[in-house]
Amino acid sequence: MAILSTSHARRVAHHSVVWISGVTLAAFAVVPLLWGVSTSFKREADVYGFPPKWIPSPATLTNYLSVVRDPALVHEFVNTLIIAGTTTAIALVISILGGYGFSRYRFRGRDTLLWTVLLTQLFPRVVVIVPYFVILRNVQLINTYQGLVMVYLMVVFPVAIWMIKGFFDNLPKEIEEAAEMDGCSLLRILWSIIIPMSRPALAAVTMYSFILAYNEFLFALVFTNGLGKRPLSVGLAFFIDDTGVNWGELMAASLLMSLPAIVVFSLAQKLLVRGLSEGAVKG
Repeated sequence: MAILSTSHARRVAHHSVVWISGVTLAAFAVVPLLWGVSTSFKREADVYGFPPKWIPSPATLTNYLSVVRDPALVHEFVNTLIIAGTTTAIALVISILGGYGFSRYRFRGRDTLLWTVLLTQLFPRVVVIVPYFVILRNVQLINTYQGLVMVYLMVVFPVAIWMIKGFFDNLPKEIEEAAEMDGCSLLRILWSIIIPMSRPALAAVTMYSFILAYNEFLFALVFTNGLGKRPLSVGLAFFIDDTGVNWGELMAASLLMSLPAIVVFSLAQKLLVRGLSEGAVKG
């Protein structure tokens, strides 16, 4: 009886530690977000009020109206959508072709090339930022959509190709062989058979590419100057100036910027999880 009581007490203690740890981590992630939402509805005078209030009284939409009426922010938002959308589209096409080639064909240097592609992810972005800058300057792509898209693709390709290759490895080759016997070309097989069967992997690549290009800050800060091609992630930094930080508008703009990524992620969440898990099974 005493042994059972001791075992029960240990299980209770273990579950309590796990529960408390989970709640602490969740609070660490959620509380700043909730505080940002609260701040976005506060008047400037209330932002610095003490003691701080979680529920603004009175609540105001002034910060959101200021953000959506700011032509510079709207222009930066359009820039962000163009850059993220273009990066995602190109990443999908190249990763499908590259992943299929690595998965289905055996050629000299295949494994070396495949691992070399992945090893590029080991280098932090700070290490490659100077070579990228020199290359873009020499080809006159500084402060252009094309320059940012090229840099983002270099970051996206290794993960995207490996992810889709792993998914393709799990697809039965017999389906493709049967299609070939029916006279289908390689492109027809890819378009009509492989791509429809690979929706989870494609969703994962789409989310990864879009969110990276949508939120990226360091490359965008270095490779753009002026309002022309500057994305919103850099534009938000200019809420901090010599007069201080306009926290209300900054929080409102940050929340509005997050909405597209949240919506897209929510719509493809199930496919994303399946694509990430199945794409990592084999390498």
